[in-house]
Amino acid sequence: MNPSDSSRTVGSQRGEVLKYRDFRLLCLATIFDAIGFMGDNLILGWLILDLTDSTLMVGLGLAVRHAPAFFLGLFAGAVADTKDRRTIMRLLTVGNAFIAASLAALLVSGQIQMWILLPIAVVGGALGTMNQTARQAFAWDIVGQRNVLSGLSFVSLSMRFGGMIGALAVGFVLGRVGPSAAYSLLTGGYLVSLVVLTMIRSRGQAAPKGGQPVWESVKEFGSELRRNGALALMVLVVGLVEVLGFSTQVLMPSLARDILNVGAEGLGIMGAFNSGGGLIAIALISPLGELRRQGLAFLAVIHVFGLSLVLLGLASTFYLALGAILLLSGSMALSDLFSQTLMQRLVPNELRGRAMGAWVVAVGTSPLGNLQIGALASVIGVGLTLVSQGAALMVLGATTLAVSARLRKL
Repeated sequence: MNPSDSSRTVGSQRGEVLKYRDFRLLCLATIFDAIGFMGDNLILGWLILDLTDSTLMVGLGLAVRHAPAFFLGLFAGAVADTKDRRTIMRLLTVGNAFIAASLAALLVSGQIQMWILLPIAVVGGALGTMNQTARQAFAWDIVGQRNVLSGLSFVSLSMRFGGMIGALAVGFVLGRVGPSAAYSLLTGGYLVSLVVLTMIRSRGQAAPKGGQPVWESVKEFGSELRRNGALALMVLVVGLVEVLGFSTQVLMPSLARDILNVGAEGLGIMGAFNSGGGLIAIALISPLGELRRQGLAFLAVIHVFGLSLVLLGLASTFYLALGAILLLSGSMALSDLFSQTLMQRLVPNELRGRAMGAWVVAVGTSPLGNLQIGALASVIGVGLTLVSQGAALMVLGATTLAVSARLRKL
């Protein structure tokens, strides 16, 4: 194949996914859902910091929010494989809107306290776990295996774009009006997402037939996990990346308020850069089509991820921190993209929802990281914690690269 043929093939792969009406609607719904998801994380962290003045409590609060992923991931994947994924996403979006509206009402009434906030965070985390599992599998349903990397790239672009808008809007509203108005904004985002989801018509060309009982689906995937060594390795690596890397997000409120002295609006700007870097990274990789050696690319991203954390920990000004956050968020986005694609490619079509459930279980280890990082930061400080986590992440990447020939060749 000559270069011009290759260029046409890549362009065809990139454009083909956007020809599907339902895929365009899924991306649009994802944008508005991401406004709520990113905004919720920002408000929750800031609210807990304001109530307790403790990085450890912020870590605990976000750990509680993310804990359902570990316990419900495989169940969520089994449900996604046996039920209509469109219906699942619609019902879960209704639940998210109700939670955001309830928190807004509680804040207006002045009754919000930690013992109320934490159980609501658990419920919100459970809904988010199931929604993410269904959405990532549904994207494959629409575009098919040949275009899966491109499809997931566009879904990730939508998430990052929505997250960037949500972070800026929530940071502004949080700083100028307050958390109750910010939660009202999230409610609106979820409701718009729901309207768009109701417009999706098809189950998708690659949707599994389902019909198997949920518990039998869970047991079937357990057997696959024991048999499939590459899949088990991916679950382990993704979990460690979550604990060492992604969990550092709990430090952002303290970094904004106590280290950089930029307040809630500065936190919103940091959140926007956190989404913007991922947006840029995904936009750069999307035109490349279905990359070869995605496992090797995933391991390279882990190294860059660690380096970006070190740079953020050493940043002495707000602008240097924003530059490090751009690199950090790009690494986070690509880590998610490659790991999700690899795990779905490692299993038969009828197990893809459960593969995404296993991915969610792996990222559900974040509460361990949240607690560890919050406690470590309270002892050695935010900057040194970021540096140590980044160094550990680079060691993980180098070790995996050295010992796993199978992952390098995926």
